[in-house]
Amino acid sequence: MPERCAMPSSTESTPDAARFPLPPPLPVDEVERIDPDRFRAEYVERHRPLIVRGAAAEWPAMQWTDARLRETLGAMPLRVDVVPHDAEGRLLLDATEQISMTAAELVERFADTPDAHHYVHDLNLPPPLYPDIGDHGLSAVFPVLRRHTLWWGQDGQVSTLHYDDNENLMCQIAGSKTFLLFDVCDLPAMYARPGDFRSDVDLARPDPDAFPRLADATPYVARIEAGDMLYVPCYWWHHVTSYGRNIAVSHIINETMAQRVRVTGRLVEAGALPVDDATRDALLEIVRADERPGRRNRRLKAFHRDYVAEHGRSYYPHVIFERLVEESLVDILRGHAAY
Repeated sequence: MPERCAMPSSTESTPDAARFPLPPPLPVDEVERIDPDRFRAEYVERHRPLIVRGAAAEWPAMQWTDARLRETLGAMPLRVDVVPHDAEGRLLLDATEQISMTAAELVERFADTPDAHHYVHDLNLPPPLYPDIGDHGLSAVFPVLRRHTLWWGQDGQVSTLHYDDNENLMCQIAGSKTFLLFDVCDLPAMYARPGDFRSDVDLARPDPDAFPRLADATPYVARIEAGDMLYVPCYWWHHVTSYGRNIAVSHIINETMAQRVRVTGRLVEAGALPVDDATRDALLEIVRADERPGRRNRRLKAFHRDYVAEHGRSYYPHVIFERLVEESLVDILRGHAAY
């Protein structure tokens, strides 16, 4: 049965709470070590984030510096985001441009370009860096590890509020990051852009008049330091702020069919679909059936086709449901081939 949305492990607020005109963020669970079976049962299968302190602390990658990366990567071209500032110093994320440069050129830009941030963002990890990536033991919980990605940037880099359609084990190498996270069940309060994985909400300056439903969401906060790992479950919304010279490596992992069905069920339970009670109950009966995930997914697809044929419209309010229910494994792999 899908986990219900009310699942905070603590009611304590955090010191960062005053920064956000939202309900006080709840702290994400954290441990110093966890065995794979417990991680799978208590966090992956319950679709909950987790910090593992020191999970990457012994990796050779912990010795990475700007100079080390510049030397190791040499003349290899890197895809770099260039994010301009406005007159008040705010990052203009929607004006981001991508250019190609070497690591040496990037390090120079860090020092010599005060009017823009330069950020290596979600870049497939260059092969010369692979020997420095260790094993924290938790990636074995997932059947398909899609890729490793590199994140390398400056103090104050921020992201949009968005979700990812993959599981993520984010390992912090240098500097620190603060994640403000929202459960997938808060979809109705996220003001998702049509057909997109991003929100219209600017969490650096949230406007309660323009986005009143945001006050109904439950934020969680996770701050990770060098050596820490954060599990970000697929489809959880998150906004990220980086502090200090910042280097991180993500393990990007395909979500399983079981996880896709589980997330679909959680969204149906949360009332994220504009359907009547009878339709909602029928969908939950499919999700909770004692059948293989692939079988339940096929039944969800067939139910939706029949509903559209009868009512002349879809009950999917956002593209997230098309990914969760309609896409096949072949569709997903084809989409990922562009990376």
